Amino acid sequence: MAIFKKVLLAVFVSVAMIATAPVTIAAGKIEKATPQEVTEAIKDTISLSEETLAAVESGAEKEAVLDLFKRTKQSSKRIESNIVDRLRQTANSRLKKARSAFKKDDKETAIAFMTEAIQVFKDVQKKHAAF
Repeated sequence: MAIFKKVLLAVFVSVAMIATAPVTIAAGKIEKATPQEVTEAIKDTISLSEETLAAVESGAEKEAVLDLFKRTKQSSKRIESNIVDRLRQTANSRLKKARSAFKKDDKETAIAFMTEAIQVFKDVQKKHAAF
C-alpha cells in the first residue's frame, strides 16, 4: 500500500506539472509586433541615436550619455522584424563599440561609431519600408 501511495503521488505531481506548463508559457509575449509598431520603433531608435550622438559631440555629462546609450539599445530591441534583424544587429554592434569608446574617453572613435550606427539604423528603416 505504501508503494501504491508513492506511485499515485508521483503521477499526480507529473500531471500537475504538465497541466501548468501551457499556462506559464502563455504569460510571456506571444504576439508579433505589427508593421506600424516596428516602423515607430525604428523612428524612435533613430531619434535616440541622433540625440546620443549630439550628447557625445557636445561633451555632456558621462552618466547622462551612458544613459542615452542604454536607452538607444533598449529602443532597438523593440525592432522585431526578421527582415531587418541582421542590419539591426550590425547597428547594435556599432552602438556597443561607440559606448565602449566613450567609456574609455575616446570621443572621436565614439562619434565615428555612432555615425555608422545611425546610418545603419536608417538603412534598417529603408529596408523595412521597402518590404
